[in-house]
Amino acid sequence: MKIAMLGVKAVPAIGGIARYVEEVGSRLAERGHEVTVYCRPHYMDGADGHYRGMKRVVTRGLRGKHLDALTHTLTAGLHAVRQDYDILHVHGSAPGIVTPLFRVAGRSPVLVTIHGLDWCGSKWSSPASWLMARAARVTARHGQRLVAVSDYIRSVYSQHTGRPVDVIPTGIDLPRLPGPQQIRQIGLEPGKYLFCAARFVPEKGLHHLVDAFRRLNTDKKLVIAGDWAYEDAYVKRLLASRTDRILFPGYVTGRLLAELYTHCHVYVQPSLLEGLSIAVLEALSHGCCVLASDIPANLEALGPCGYTFASDDANSLQEKLEWLLAHPEEVADQFQQARVYVAQERNWDKTTDQYEAVYQEVLGAPVLADSAVQERHRTAAAKQPTI
Repeated sequence: MKIAMLGVKAVPAIGGIARYVEEVGSRLAERGHEVTVYCRPHYMDGADGHYRGMKRVVTRGLRGKHLDALTHTLTAGLHAVRQDYDILHVHGSAPGIVTPLFRVAGRSPVLVTIHGLDWCGSKWSSPASWLMARAARVTARHGQRLVAVSDYIRSVYSQHTGRPVDVIPTGIDLPRLPGPQQIRQIGLEPGKYLFCAARFVPEKGLHHLVDAFRRLNTDKKLVIAGDWAYEDAYVKRLLASRTDRILFPGYVTGRLLAELYTHCHVYVQPSLLEGLSIAVLEALSHGCCVLASDIPANLEALGPCGYTFASDDANSLQEKLEWLLAHPEEVADQFQQARVYVAQERNWDKTTDQYEAVYQEVLGAPVLADSAVQERHRTAAAKQPTI
């Protein structure tokens, strides 16, 4: 099967959608499918060609927060419709506005995965938000199959567009837990800091986290790892709060990120809006005690784990942090529960199985037998670290 992925920045790249495409696309490639990911040049890592079995094709667009995704997906779509792909898989409702082009070309069926409620993002002005909402309806009208990464997105999107939407849950790997080496190089000790990983945009609620932390009577530090596309007033406000107790190490990956998750006292997710947070799932996979805002998407990601506070309320966040700091035994008890939940309920191989099944249904091909799927799961489980 030849599959084209559009609407993503690049692989690898910063952001949950890029991570999602990387994990699903690489597994599809391992299974013998030809996967092509259309990438934006300014997010590339300096290389081209293949990455984790996926072919990367670079097309250009106009840079800027309002035009980047749309114009790049347009140029990618113009290239893709001239190829012989079996499936065009678009990620995001805003990039999906080009789906009428695919339907007119008539070559390949179009699948759209919805990762969030794009029209609600804080970076959009009121007119832009209105246009994003209209784009979502265009995407829904012209995509042959719609998939959401969470039940919360499915319910809102179905109500917004009137179209049925499938749900394929976001997966996560159960990682091996590294020792505290690199965190010590940036002045941190295990269990002596709170951690959050997020983009520096208002809907992530980082301002509430900083405000609540400043009022805590604790010797622990706060580490907020993340990136920002544009250094606007909000980013400057956050960075101005930097002290020897509030650290902003920037965008981190690899071993340092794994260490930050593994050795934090509590992972905090203060977001006001989410589709489904891969950061929450990553924190749980590392055995973190997670404290998250009580928005529906976070509740769905947490499952039976973690603790919550009232969204958009720094006082509620402060109170819950104070309680967790005073009850370290409750924090420690989360480790096993979180890892078991991830191992049993969240798995990239299962996510990929479901996409394969949807692709085959769209193409009218036979669906893989249960026995073959189960054998894949046994093979994948054998590679997982023990809990």
